[in-house]
Amino acid sequence: MAMLEVKDLSVSYGHVLALKHVNIEADEGEIYSIIGSNGAGKTSLLRTISGLVKPQSGHVEFLGEKLPAKPHQVVQKGIVHVPEGRKTFSGLTIQDNLLVGGYLYKDPEEDLEAQYRRFPILRERKHQFAGTLSGGEQQMLAIARGLMSRPRIMLLDEPSLGLAPIIVNQIFELIQEIRCSGITIFLVEQNARKALSICDKACVLENGIITVCGTGKELLRSDVVKKAYLGA
Repeated sequence: MAMLEVKDLSVSYGHVLALKHVNIEADEGEIYSIIGSNGAGKTSLLRTISGLVKPQSGHVEFLGEKLPAKPHQVVQKGIVHVPEGRKTFSGLTIQDNLLVGGYLYKDPEEDLEAQYRRFPILRERKHQFAGTLSGGEQQMLAIARGLMSRPRIMLLDEPSLGLAPIIVNQIFELIQEIRCSGITIFLVEQNARKALSICDKACVLENGIITVCGTGKELLRSDVVKKAYLGA
């Protein structure tokens, strides 16, 4: 049984169909990359999985059971969404941002310490307001906040967007480290080459339709993918 299955999912905004009969499945501990141009439906897919958008038809299953409709119930199931643009709480300290992520648990101190070990820079600045951090530090905070919810699946939307190349490399190393801890990752990423190089499975979304699926290596070798997304 797959850990997460997207079954015949269609999503519309008014008369605009954002996703059309999308089918995806991922197993535990996999990285699943979703690539495509702006407006292809990638963010809509993640937002539907996390309960922020209601499907027109189809549904999402987690361990064979249909996911609940409300976002907080999806989080309780173990699925956490780290949105595009980080969306940290700029007026809260780093530590308070992390504690928001751990709201499900009465005693999140152990989780807090785990994130400080993973991100020493956050420990050093834990009393700073999140809004004072650099883009890379805010992305680390957003991911750490998601990990505070003890996810089994993490949805990452454009984690490298707007970051310097050296920070991008650190973020991709972090994604692989998280996967090694057993967490399944759905990765929406503009940097198609990097996303495909670290993933187990991948698909291409074009105008809400999945046009190509395969392993990361298969898509890296695909002439169609090379031409459209890899600059080759």
